[in-house]
Amino acid sequence: MVAIGPLNIRFDLLIFLVSLGVLYGIFRFLGLTSKEREAVIGTWFYGFLAWKGSAIIIGLLTTRDLSLALYATGGVWSQWIAAAVILWFAYRLDRDLLGYWMLSGLLIWLGMTLAIPVYGTVLSFPDQPIHLWSATFILLLFGVTWRWMREPTRGNILWTALGASGIWLFKSYAVGQIQWWMIAITLVLFGLSVFLARPSKKAIQVSIGVLVVLAVVNAVLPERATQTVTTETASTGLSIGQIPPSFELQRTDGSTFDLTSLRGQQVVVNFWASWCPPCRAEMPDMAAFAKEREDVTIVAVNTTTSERDPDNAIAFVEPYEDAFTVVYDRDGQVGDAYRIQAMPTTYVLDESGVIIAKQFGAIDKNWLDAQLN
Repeated sequence: MVAIGPLNIRFDLLIFLVSLGVLYGIFRFLGLTSKEREAVIGTWFYGFLAWKGSAIIIGLLTTRDLSLALYATGGVWSQWIAAAVILWFAYRLDRDLLGYWMLSGLLIWLGMTLAIPVYGTVLSFPDQPIHLWSATFILLLFGVTWRWMREPTRGNILWTALGASGIWLFKSYAVGQIQWWMIAITLVLFGLSVFLARPSKKAIQVSIGVLVVLAVVNAVLPERATQTVTTETASTGLSIGQIPPSFELQRTDGSTFDLTSLRGQQVVVNFWASWCPPCRAEMPDMAAFAKEREDVTIVAVNTTTSERDPDNAIAFVEPYEDAFTVVYDRDGQVGDAYRIQAMPTTYVLDESGVIIAKQFGAIDKNWLDAQLN
């Protein structure tokens, strides 16, 4: 989250809105008319409205509370609805604008990729910043698309779409989240590209050569040994790959909870307050996840010093006591140690207590599934 005056705005959404503004300036510089600029950029804005609107509807069906539904994410369903709306409006675009539309999509994707750090494994090397690898590939694809955007052909559109799908597949593989339908989409795009926009013999030879080289390199590299990071090898801090400060806090019943007692388990540490609408909106999803995953412990830390009345927090969280370990940061020391500036804030720890993911803003079950697959 990013603080703008009294408001907290999700950083990825801020990047999205800034990207739309940058695109408007770029297209104006390139000579597009006002109507053409609005047509291209409008597809993404309508997709955003579809995402947020469907998320509110889904949240309303789940929580039965409009004030909470306004902060719902909608999960995968809202993302698919938004994608369908964007593709529909792109289909209705003037064919001559499709190149500009694909260029705008790559620029938005580039901004979002750089805004959200992701770490994973390429070949057999140790964990690397996959978001930087992906951003490099997106920049290359951006340059290729820039060359043909004024004269879009079916072949150019298909090959750019295939390139984007390949980057998406690479990122998913590197972070261990690849699924069969992702491969299916890439294969379908590849088949269409070869059948409808036949590549040159040289392009085919170069592509096969690159794949062979990658296969050979992957085969000769030693397998990466599975290694558990311990408190002796990982530094203390709040970045991914570090161990966050430990703490001892009281539960609702007055007993003491020690975070180090959960070593050997995967842990989600979530900071919340009862007055925070996004915190209230994410609680049902966290409870559903906790009841499905007995191998993961959720520690819900109430920032008690921010509450007007601590009894409000106790009353609010009571229905979730059977799903979470609820503790109270009554003097604010833990919140200060974790540098809590916006709520909710969530840290995901592996079995050694090392941070493997974090989120500033509301989370949902899909996000937890992705981090703890």
